This record gives sequence, structure tokens and C-alpha cells, in this order.
Amino acid sequence: MGKRTYYPTQVRIEKLSRKEILNLTFDLINAFRIVKTPFETALLMQDLLTASEIKHLAKRLRIAKLLIQGLTQRQIANEVRCSTATVIKVNAWLTRGGEGLRNVIAKLPGRYELPEKLPNIPLEFQLPQTLLALAQYSVSKKQTARLEKFWGKVEDKELLDKQLRELFNEEYRHRKRS
Repeated sequence: MGKRTYYPTQVRIEKLSRKEILNLTFDLINAFRIVKTPFETALLMQDLLTASEIKHLAKRLRIAKLLIQGLTQRQIANEVRCSTATVIKVNAWLTRGGEGLRNVIAKLPGRYELPEKLPNIPLEFQLPQTLLALAQYSVSKKQTARLEKFWGKVEDKELLDKQLRELFNEEYRHRKRS
């Protein structure tokens, strides 16, 4: 059975002229250039990409990061839970250029984790470690809360996409019967 489409074939991306594709690309590149903060970037991604696209892009970025760190393809496939074909593909992108990925990965901030238990030493020696742990805890909670809020909105969008797909399918079936 062939692919169903709800759009006339002339609207599909494959049918656009080179000039139209370049104009679309220009807008996309500049949209990412304009955002200044992680919050603005999250809003743009949330509005522009589907949940599946965000997951796939995040996995590719992590794969590239792990490849640069020197992990084997098998280790990466197991850690990221993807096929070795995906790891090989990202590795090929890195070796054929990969300048953009390398630049971004070099500038990525670290994600803070909740601090471990403090060591068993006298209380007066624990103050600096306690203050550091509290600061780390605060930053970690803030990062996690922002990520959770972002992902909640992405999941809402995923549900909306599913509902729209069902509506389009119903409309398509109705038109086909008519």
C-alpha cells in the first residue's frame, strides 16, 4: 500500500525549488541565531519540533559527544540505547567535517547532579563542602525543574499532534468515502 498524504504533491519539500529551499534554510539558521538564552532555545524547539524530533536530535548530539570522548561504537549504542547504524552515521558526519558538532559540544555546559552525602569529618571542616553542596543542589533543582517543564510542554504537543493526526485520518476517510 502506498503512502498517504493529505497535501497536494506540489507542497511537499521534495518539490520545492533550490531557491525556495535556500530561503527556508536561511530562516531556520537565523531563527536559531536569534535566540540568546537556553529558555528561548527551549521555547523555539518546543514550538518548532515534534517530541520525536527532539529525542532524535538529543540522541545524535549525545552520540557525537561520546564519540569525541573516545567511547567505542558498541559502548555508545548500549548507553544511548540506539542502533550501531545510528552511531556509525553520526561518526561519519564527524569524520567528514563535524565542525559544527565539535564547536557546540566544546561549549556545552555541564549538568549539575544532586550532591552525594557529605564525608564523615568534623562539622567545622564540613562548612565549605556543605555550602558547595547546597549551591550545587540549588542549581541542580533549577535545571531539573526547567527541563521537566519543557518536557511537559513537549508531551502536551505530542498529544495534540496525535489528536490532529486522528482528525486528519478521519477527514481523509470521510473524503475517500464521498
